Amino acid sequence: MKPLRLAILIGVALGAIAATADPLPDAARLLGWVRDLSAPAMEGRGAGTAGADRAARYLADHFRRIGLKPAGDAGTYLQRFEVLTRVRLGVDNALEVSAPGGAQRFAAGPDFLPFTFSNDGEVRAEAVFAGYGITAPALGYDDYAGLDVRGKVILVMTGEPRERDPQGPFRAPEHFHYTELRHKVLNAREHGAAGVVVVENPGRAEDPPRPIRGTTPAWGLLAVSATRATAAAMLAPAGLDLAALQADIDRALAPRSSPLPGVTARLRVALVRERGQTANVVGFLPGTDPTRRDEVVVVGGHYDHLGRGSPFSLAPDRADEIHPGADDNASGTAVVVGLAEAFARAGGARRSLVFVAFSGEELGLLGSAHYVQHPPVPIERTVAMVNLDSVGRMQGDRLYVMGVDSGQGLRAVVEQSAQGLGVQLALRGDGIGPSDHTAFYNQDRPVVFFFTGTHGDYHRPSDTWDKVNADGLRKVAEVAYRTVRALADRDDRLAFVRAPATGGARPAAGGGYGPYFGSVPDFADSPIPGVRLGGVRPGSPAERAGLRAGDVIVRFAGVTVRTLDDLTFALRTRRAGDTVAVIYVRDGAEHTAQAILEQRR
Repeated sequence: MKPLRLAILIGVALGAIAATADPLPDAARLLGWVRDLSAPAMEGRGAGTAGADRAARYLADHFRRIGLKPAGDAGTYLQRFEVLTRVRLGVDNALEVSAPGGAQRFAAGPDFLPFTFSNDGEVRAEAVFAGYGITAPALGYDDYAGLDVRGKVILVMTGEPRERDPQGPFRAPEHFHYTELRHKVLNAREHGAAGVVVVENPGRAEDPPRPIRGTTPAWGLLAVSATRATAAAMLAPAGLDLAALQADIDRALAPRSSPLPGVTARLRVALVRERGQTANVVGFLPGTDPTRRDEVVVVGGHYDHLGRGSPFSLAPDRADEIHPGADDNASGTAVVVGLAEAFARAGGARRSLVFVAFSGEELGLLGSAHYVQHPPVPIERTVAMVNLDSVGRMQGDRLYVMGVDSGQGLRAVVEQSAQGLGVQLALRGDGIGPSDHTAFYNQDRPVVFFFTGTHGDYHRPSDTWDKVNADGLRKVAEVAYRTVRALADRDDRLAFVRAPATGGARPAAGGGYGPYFGSVPDFADSPIPGVRLGGVRPGSPAERAGLRAGDVIVRFAGVTVRTLDDLTFALRTRRAGDTVAVIYVRDGAEHTAQAILEQRR
């Protein structure tokens, strides 16, 4: 055989081997990216922070090295948008308690601090003691029964009656939400209070005011955390003592709420809300088929996490520490980078591919909401979205996949993609969940969401890279690669299906959200205060009540709705079978509907 012919044959053989070889990075490289993204230098990748900016540059450098075309703003990989980055104390905050014997002034910082969700402004009003601030109809307990707090400043304690009793009435998971700060403050607002002062109950060792932390929107009243000395100043003129009141409430399991005659509270809150920029990192790999390359499959995962803690930290005693977010979601981001490299090495796919590392997910899916409003390729040409979130802690080869019924034939695509990999699939049809695929589902795009399950390190400083299951991460990458390949190379595009709700893969922290309504929030900015809907679930109470995408709920079951927290609070005050009034705005006009709530599925 002639040398030239032999060389040609060897070249062809090597090309065939290269074309069929697995192009994915190995487990060690995937784990290396997780380690880098969750390193101390990234400072937990809180959106709008220097750590997140470093992570964005790291990812942009990888997209550039891989050979993706920049698909962000002005020829860069970065698609920038604004976020609320910090709420800090302004000037002239004041808390003053006046009684017939004189006035006591408390200092912002050592004595009291506003909550980040407090309104700005000032109120001077009569003071009222409202116990634990709980209204729990299911338990026959209401600290507001017979109490008029309209326009007044109320004093409430943290916790719940008999909180140290393992058999206490509020220990059941379905009743835990009554003890949350959210319930106490929104409950005060709904009873008409102008201001609320929250103090730690005497059964707890801690006493300093809770630090200003987080970026929660204002909830519609003045709200501060204060020391128990403040409570003493408000209660003593009425001959009352906080520890004695708590003991009486806990003993009888009955409220001891009352007006505080002659006591007036002046509360002034001034907060500075700082905004900054963060960015999605977006890369583009052109398709190889002239008849299909105008269509895209989006592959994404969020790279942001909690930074140095936030209201969403599940380790409040360590809330100021870096939360590295190795599983949530350095793991998913690493797989996105790995998939980008694999498809680039393989020469692309018939359809074009867009790889996105989203920011702002932990603040409310902000990055994906921004992307679908400003896509580099028109959203109607997106044939599917594949999302990877918290895929680094595979246990027993179990892989959760949501959204498999959001496209006709999508379930079969995922099942075939997992064949021969030793993966046990747990499939869910619904395309709605607490991650970035929801924004695409709201735009009628088929979605697939990969997730490996919850664990005790979720949203804690202990979510570190050394706990990641690297071999499991590689298996997720293999299933995802095959899924993306199948979606990008098929002749036809999958028809979108609005799948019925089947429950989420990730249980919500803190228990359930009350009865089932079936609204799907749109996390993009709403032009008016309220909860804008991205859609409603098929066959849900919301759909039967006539609500649809674009409606803005402004009142629900008698509760004013400004934020998603308000809607959650309103749902938790009701039970399955209740008929509730829903006031919403559509095309600038206000409408009222009646909805019959159902048991949550």
